[in-house]
Amino acid sequence: MQRRVFMKNGALALVTMGLSPTLLRRTIFAQELAGGAATLGNARGKVLICLFQRGAADALNVIVPHGEQAYYRLRPTIAVTRPTLATPDSAIDLDGFFGLHPALAPLKPLWTQGILAPVQAVGSPSSTRSHFDAQDYMESGTPDNKGTKDGWLNRYLAAKGTCAECETSADGRRPTGDGLFRAVSMTQQTPRILMGPAASVAMNSIEEFAVRASCPAASNIESMYGTGRADVVHAAGGEMIEAMKALRAANPTQ
Repeated sequence: MQRRVFMKNGALALVTMGLSPTLLRRTIFAQELAGGAATLGNARGKVLICLFQRGAADALNVIVPHGEQAYYRLRPTIAVTRPTLATPDSAIDLDGFFGLHPALAPLKPLWTQGILAPVQAVGSPSSTRSHFDAQDYMESGTPDNKGTKDGWLNRYLAAKGTCAECETSADGRRPTGDGLFRAVSMTQQTPRILMGPAASVAMNSIEEFAVRASCPAASNIESMYGTGRADVVHAAGGEMIEAMKALRAANPTQ
């Protein structure tokens, strides 16, 4: 993928959430429905949305330090030009010193509204030259330590403890559907950042998860994991069944 295409698509994804702040909140927390239907989680309080773009982005050309002379001296061929109305490929000024890459123009209104704040000089202290190791370190939160098996966000969930709205099953060994939706990953598989003992759910989309939950094999799967064996596989299977039941009850199509 060309860098310009990557930047444009990333900007569109971000601006979509910025202009509709309830988008992922509705995804994570189902709204209360008439007739006493079950609800998931509690929309009160703050929701953390973590976007991890698995590609190479040139940070100095994303947030351009157009007020820094050294930027242009050290990047004579790849620097983004200073803000000017005469050049369509010039940086979009933010504060007189920093600016946005022109492909990120849809983010400028969010800056103006005070709901976008780029944070500079933040990254991993690891000096690895491996793109894949660098990704793992960012998700595990332990740079240069390949032995870490869980992700920093899962460790946060475990340290934070069970929220008041996150109930547990009758045997007290696993969270029910409400608790499972405390952390949701919109991916095919659980990402490294959410790997660990704290429960989470991974799904491509609510619609796809609902279809799978209503498939004919669902009842057979429930019976398979209803044997009560206390092992990791059965615990994960039980959590999956609880999540499907909770989402089905919340009627995600509405």
